[in-house]
Parts: sequence; C-alpha cells; structure tokens
Amino acid sequence: MNRKKKMGGTEVAFRPQTIIEARYDLDRRQNDIIDILLGIVGEGDDTEENTRYEIHIADVKHLYNLQDESNAYSYLQNAVKKFEGLGFRLKEDEGTDIYYPWFSKIKYQKKRGDEGRSKIVLDLHPEVKEMIMTAKQGAYYRIEYPLNLTKKYSKRLYYLLKDKETFNGGTFIISFDELRKMMKIPESYANGNVKREILDKPYEEINGNTDISFEYELIHEKLPSGQRSISAVRFKVKRVNRNRTVVEYETIEKNGESVIATAEEQEIIDLLDCNIKEAKDILRTARANERTREQLLEILSYTLKKQVDNKVGYILTILKNGYNEPTKFGTKQKSSAWNNKELDTAYAQMNFEDLERQILSN
Repeated sequence: MNRKKKMGGTEVAFRPQTIIEARYDLDRRQNDIIDILLGIVGEGDDTEENTRYEIHIADVKHLYNLQDESNAYSYLQNAVKKFEGLGFRLKEDEGTDIYYPWFSKIKYQKKRGDEGRSKIVLDLHPEVKEMIMTAKQGAYYRIEYPLNLTKKYSKRLYYLLKDKETFNGGTFIISFDELRKMMKIPESYANGNVKREILDKPYEEINGNTDISFEYELIHEKLPSGQRSISAVRFKVKRVNRNRTVVEYETIEKNGESVIATAEEQEIIDLLDCNIKEAKDILRTARANERTREQLLEILSYTLKKQVDNKVGYILTILKNGYNEPTKFGTKQKSSAWNNKELDTAYAQMNFEDLERQILSN
C-alpha cells in the first residue's frame, strides 16, 4: 500500500486523482456511497488482497442531517441499486480507454426489526482497489462535507478543489471542455447554462459550508466567427476554518426515497415541530385559500399561544374558514378577525416585522 495512512478513521475519505478526474455521471446519493466506501478502504486491518467491504447502517446514518432515520437502510439501498450495471471510464493514453464497473458484486442484507444491524456488502474490482491503495495523488476530506452538499456538481467540484488545494498555492487552470467532460455534461448544453450548474451553484454551496472556499475566473477565446467563448477556468482555492455543514432538512419515506424541505417549509417545521408532509399541507392550503405570508404568520403565532393538541389540523381549519372557530357545542363564536378573503381593521394595523421576530424567537 503506497499511499500514506489516512488520519481520522472512517469519517475521512481518500479519493484518488484518477477517480476525481474520471468521466462518470453519479447522482448525489451515489457519490455518497463512494465517499462512505472510500472512508472504509485502507482502514484498520484492511489488506491489499481484500476487496469486500460492508457498509453498516448504524455506522453511517448519523452523518446525514436527517429528521427521521427509521428508513435509513432503504434510503442507502436505493442509492446503491443505482450502481447496478454502472461504471466509470479512464483515459489511459490517446488510443486507450478503460472501463471499470464500480462494483463487481453487491449484496443487500436487511435485518428486520433491527435496522441498525442491516448492511450492504460491496465487492470492488481488484484493479479498482489497487488504484485506490497505490495512488499517490488525490484528495483527503471529511465525508460529512460532500455528504451534505445538495447538488451533484457541487460534490464533483469539491473533490477537484480538495485535490488541488495544496498545489501551487491552490491556483490551477482547467479547460472548460475538460470540466464538461469530467462531469458528463451533454454537448448540446449551452456554455451559459453549464457555467451556472457547475460553477455558480457550487460556488454558493461550497463557500461557507465546507472546509474550503474558492474563487474562479473565466478565460475566454475568440472564435473564427468573432464571438467570444469560454476556453478555460482559473480556480483559486484555500482552506478555511469550518463554519458549518450544509443543513439539509430531509425525511425518508418507507420506500427509501427522500423528501427535502424548502426554506419556507422548514420555517414551519421549526416553529411547529411538524413533519415535511404537514408543512407542505399547510402551505398548499394557504395558497388554495389565497392567504398571504403575513396571514400565515399570524395564524402560526395565534396557534402557538393556544393549548391545542392537533396544531396542524387547527391551522388548516383557520386557513380554510378564517377565525370563526367552532365551540364545544358545535355553534360558532363571533369573531372580528379576517374572513376568507379580507382583513379587518385590527389585522391591517398589525406590525408584522415584530410578529415575525416573535415567532422566530420561539
């Protein structure tokens, strides 16, 4: 094993430069599986001959910012299933490409009633294992950072930046065409759209949310037509003190599919301690009944002050019917609050900046 022993245990991965620069198209969850695997390879008593690795659900589910971990096995299983029949391609020289399957064998073992003991067993191709263990260049990183980046191109760019952060002061140039090819961007996509997906969005997500930050500069060339086109990208990457990891508000359905809350939904989740489905129901009902954001905030504040067992149901009722609340005997109380379409005078005079600060401080 030629590469130096990595520090940090299984929560630190080493991704060889050959894999970083290989041409493949993995979604964000498939990259997670590779990160988890690369954290295990070479750890403890791992030998050069060993090619079989086990991902134990109990050991990795804490790495995700999940609201509900009960379906973590199905979640990871779905990600691994997408590897079936997939591989990556390396360019050995001008006339030779090599294709490797990501895994030569995958085994799923679910322990019913004890999901923490469930595991996924992955067999690497022997040459892929050798590639990982003998690589002298590549990126060491804490897997919590790419695991909680929400966009697949943010992950791919993060690996590339980590590989280059210690070379030449973190400054490097890569051709735009090569960057497109690495990330398997279809040739039909316009450069402006590609720039947004593989540079602008990762810039917003990586900076401030990981252990690195970067700047980039586009290098243009003049085409025979006289137009200017992007020819290369100059990157400047530097290591920074960890601020925070990306908080991805996510819940897992029984089938292993994930649902991610929007910022608007998460605001409701934080206030009411409800789940994503309930937050979506609240927003959907508010829109269907033409409620403004200010009206919704008022209802949330009003409900938080009341002793109500089913807060979500209570909010949905007000969103539909206004403040004419039913009494215990089924009759309706008089109310001076707004009805289904209009606000009364008192509501119109409310200070919503103060109200919003009050809600967010709860």
